[in-house]
Amino acid sequence: MPTVLVIDDDLFVLATVGDTLRGAGYTVLTVQSPAEAFHLDLNGVAAILCDYNMPDMNGSDVLVAMRELQECRAPFIFLTGHSDLDDLLPVAIRYGAELLPKPVDPAELTRLLRKQIAA
Repeated sequence: MPTVLVIDDDLFVLATVGDTLRGAGYTVLTVQSPAEAFHLDLNGVAAILCDYNMPDMNGSDVLVAMRELQECRAPFIFLTGHSDLDDLLPVAIRYGAELLPKPVDPAELTRLLRKQIAA
């Protein structure tokens, strides 16, 4: 099954999303910070799910770094409870990322992920 990377500083979200994805048959890598993600070999990652609001780096910065510096083209999905999307939308549109609101609906998560990996 494809490998999905989940980046979120909230351990509860990592556990919940990880369990949902494993239950859907995915291999899951979870990290609590973008710095941890940048130390991974991203070549085998089929998709990236990333929190938008994190202490050291927001999700938009992570997406730009993944695309521009890491040359990672894996589909990218923002997990966000962020209500003001003015900063997020331009980057999401530019790089073809999707948005999934928190709290994450497990059925919507797996549907969107399957769609993104198939594209």
